[in-house]
Amino acid sequence: MNNRILTIILLAASALLLLLEISIFIAVIPQNTKFTSLEQYKSQVNSSLSDQQFIQELIDQNLMQKQTIDLLEAELADENIVVNNILNRLNFSAGVEINPFRRISREDIQVYGDRVVIYVNKAFTAGFSNSKSMYPFISEDAYALEIKPATKDELKPGDIIGFASASFNTTIIHRIVETGEDDNGWFAVTKGDNNPLPDPDKIRFDDIKGVLIGLIY
Repeated sequence: MNNRILTIILLAASALLLLLEISIFIAVIPQNTKFTSLEQYKSQVNSSLSDQQFIQELIDQNLMQKQTIDLLEAELADENIVVNNILNRLNFSAGVEINPFRRISREDIQVYGDRVVIYVNKAFTAGFSNSKSMYPFISEDAYALEIKPATKDELKPGDIIGFASASFNTTIIHRIVETGEDDNGWFAVTKGDNNPLPDPDKIRFDDIKGVLIGLIY
């Protein structure tokens, strides 16, 4: 009686194992491949292996592909961690807006046959040196229209500001790439579009002479 029960259990286990192998085989066959039998697929790929060996080979290949994908995903995650660490050390945000914040509405610009009128309070002009730090967006032949921001809340990443630089002892016009707060209050991190790294100093609101509202070439 015990031997018969054992035989039935073994037969049932073998049947379950066969069903499992068939389901795995179906899973690892390319989805765009249409075959009605295992023999047709083996014939298509010129395989002389037994059914069990062929299925095991497909399973092994599938596992190797998965391991390769897992390895590539892990390497990509490591690269992202390294890049983010570098950006954090430079105090530079990767999510910088490209365009400055708009401050002039279409209704404030009137174009006539002999003149253009822009209605902006307390605007002033500024020129540029040939440093090319903002090239190609700004060249030395362009003229800037700027206004003095009333509060720090008006300034956002992407805005281009003129500010007094302590490190370079001159006025610089660069783009804001990040804003924040520290023990000394509000600050902006700036960078020339054509420069590889942000500027060395944190820019305070009192350092800012103006924010760019237009360029004339």
